[in-house]
Amino acid sequence: MTFWSAVRVSWQAFKTRRKMNRQFGKREDPFAYATTPYEGARLVAMDEALGPGPLGPVLEVGCAEGHFTEKLIGRSSRVLAVDISAVALARARMRAPQAVFIEADLMSWEPGAEGPFDAVIVADVLYYLDRAGVRAEFSALFLRIVSWLKPGGRLLLAHGFSGDKELAHRRSFRERFESAGLRLLAETIPEADRGGVRCLLSTLEKI
Repeated sequence: MTFWSAVRVSWQAFKTRRKMNRQFGKREDPFAYATTPYEGARLVAMDEALGPGPLGPVLEVGCAEGHFTEKLIGRSSRVLAVDISAVALARARMRAPQAVFIEADLMSWEPGAEGPFDAVIVADVLYYLDRAGVRAEFSALFLRIVSWLKPGGRLLLAHGFSGDKELAHRRSFRERFESAGLRLLAETIPEADRGGVRCLLSTLEKI
């Protein structure tokens, strides 16, 4: 990453971190993961999309307060969970103390010796990172994430959308991962919605 690229990424991370800390600072569970039928159904669908049986090491990107992390620790040998918000992570550590939590910006973070993983979960994250000032860095992210998977490992994408334009944008994330070498296994939109918002779930595999 060049000097100016690092500056752009750092500035974008600062703005995203500030936004998310403000959001989570308003109250616990500001996105109502624990209380709305939509979020409950989304988490169940995500768990099912990973397939049956136990998992080895898993990376969860954008873990927020750890609601899905809590599900992962019950079926994974090791869970590494990353989020940009320190406020959210403080609650996640209490909810799922068996996981390892890291405060980091996905645009510049690398798992290093922690990887590779049997599964990587990226939920409601990519549309926060897809910004005009960091287009090149965002494009490079897809190959980076693919490199974090073991051969045969699965990538689970879960992103909310409202309307056809946002749905096409969410599907473009899956298409970019296909271009980066992953194979699409399944793509679904669970029936549950929340004020017109539904979730696109895409499961891909590293060949």
